Amino acid sequence: MKKIAISTILIITFLLTLATPAIVLAQNPPPSGEQFNGDQLIFGENYVLRSSQTLNGSLVVVGGNAEIENGATVNGEVVIFGGNLQVNGRVNGDISAIGSNVNLEDEAFVQGNVQIIGGSVSRAEGSTVTGSINRLNPQTLMFNFDRFDFSTPTVPSPIRIFTSWMRDALVNILRILAMAVLALVVALLIPRPLRIIGNTIADQTLLSGGIGLLTMVVAPFVLIVLIITILLIPVALIAMLILAVAVLIGWIAVGFQIGERIASMLKTQWVEAVSAGIGTLVLGLIVWLLGYLFCLGGLMSLLAASVGLGSIILTQFGTKPYPQPPTVVYVPSSTPPGPAPIAPASSDEETTPTQKED
Repeated sequence: MKKIAISTILIITFLLTLATPAIVLAQNPPPSGEQFNGDQLIFGENYVLRSSQTLNGSLVVVGGNAEIENGATVNGEVVIFGGNLQVNGRVNGDISAIGSNVNLEDEAFVQGNVQIIGGSVSRAEGSTVTGSINRLNPQTLMFNFDRFDFSTPTVPSPIRIFTSWMRDALVNILRILAMAVLALVVALLIPRPLRIIGNTIADQTLLSGGIGLLTMVVAPFVLIVLIITILLIPVALIAMLILAVAVLIGWIAVGFQIGERIASMLKTQWVEAVSAGIGTLVLGLIVWLLGYLFCLGGLMSLLAASVGLGSIILTQFGTKPYPQPPTVVYVPSSTPPGPAPIAPASSDEETTPTQKED
């Protein structure tokens, strides 16, 4: 279990490292008294929101410390990975800390929940949390299964069956949570491409599924041909990496679309990160639970991966919507501007002046 948790954290960190060059690593807070609009993603740096400053968006800090001073306001969620968070201002949202410590000082006000995984939280007497404080230590999930001594190990017992089921359930839950966290990070990094892919999934479901399934069938044969020709082995490795990333982002896009449907059912509207995180979590739970019913879990997983991969291909990794909107071309008129010409009078008409009779 510990190896799986460590591997999950390493995978997430590696993916974040790959995606980091596309964003600004260190974003300085606005000057005192000003507002800063938009989500902030800080990687490997410290972040301080000064007094009387306002951040209208979510704050995500990876591998660094964050401080919200007295009088500062965050109108969004605060997420911190592997650092320390010190709050003495106002947070109008939830606080999530993974492998981090949270310190709530006297003037701290959190309008939401505080969720701690693998860390600790300390509160001063004057701090206020309108929601609940949830602590989850990964070490509490580690069971010592070796303490059970069975005289007949070949005969399955109820205790062995239950412990085996619990171990598998915890492994799957950790994987689903890790995937939901990864979906949240991906939605923060590429919100617009993710929405384009999600809209294509909703509008072109059958077409996306067909193209994705065909790609999954043809891709192994193409990779084998590339590997056989030894000179093209690097091309095969790059193609395998691109295919894996496409399947991963496609899966998150399917989860994002599920999150959008859930928000629509609840008659509310979520930001891309929340929809992607919740939807991917729900998708993982559905696939896991359907796995206990014959092969429905594997079938559901194949369908979701195919639809997501097909939408990635149709939208060219979310860079272009499908179908593309028609292009309107303005064709100038050949008639020069000016008053309309006057038609000549008919030859049959006689233009004789009218004379006044005496």
